[in-house]
Amino acid sequence: MKREKMLYKLKKSLDAQRFAHTLGVEKTAREMARRFGGDEERAALAGLLHDCAKCMTLAQMQKAAKGEAVDPVMMESKALMHAVAGCCVAREMYNVKDKKVLSAIRWHTTGRAGMSKLEKIIYLADMIEPGRKSFAGLEMLRAACREDLDVAMHMALRMSYEHVMQQGKPLHPDTLAALEEYEHSPQGTQAL
Repeated sequence: MKREKMLYKLKKSLDAQRFAHTLGVEKTAREMARRFGGDEERAALAGLLHDCAKCMTLAQMQKAAKGEAVDPVMMESKALMHAVAGCCVAREMYNVKDKKVLSAIRWHTTGRAGMSKLEKIIYLADMIEPGRKSFAGLEMLRAACREDLDVAMHMALRMSYEHVMQQGKPLHPDTLAALEEYEHSPQGTQAL
C-alpha cells in the first residue's frame, strides 16, 4: 500500500494529536535508521504504523489481536494492547507483510530481551519524537539517541521502569526482561 493511502486511512482512524505524533515518529525513526545504519524505509513504515490501533477501544484491540499470544496484564491495558493489535492491523488492513516491520510495531510499548535494531529504533523514536510532551530526562534521552542506540535503550527502559513504579503498577515482564538484559551486559553498564 502506498504511503498516501496509508496516511488517508490513518487520518480517519486516529485523532489529530495521535496523527501528528505518528508523523513525528515516522520522521524520527527514519533519521535514527540513517544514523545507525538501519533500513530507512522499514523504519519509516514501522514508525508510521506503530500506533495504527491506538484509538480503538480495548474490546476492538482484543478482537483485532485474536489468536495472538497475549498475557492477562496486556489484555486489560489499552496502553500495552495497542501494540499487539497494531501489529495485526498493519498486517490485515495496511497489507504489511514484512516481519521485521510488524515485530517493531509489536514491541514498541514493552520492548523485550534481544531486540533488533529496528525494534530499538521504533521504541526510542516513539519516546523522543519532536512533538512528545516533555518529561524528566527527555532531552538527555534525545542526546543519547544521537550517540549510541544501546545506551539510549538502557536509559529509556530505566525511565519506563521508574515511571511505572511511581504509578504503583507492576512492570510488564517483557520490559523487565529487556531492562535486565541491559543491566547485566557490558554495554548496559556504560549507560548510567
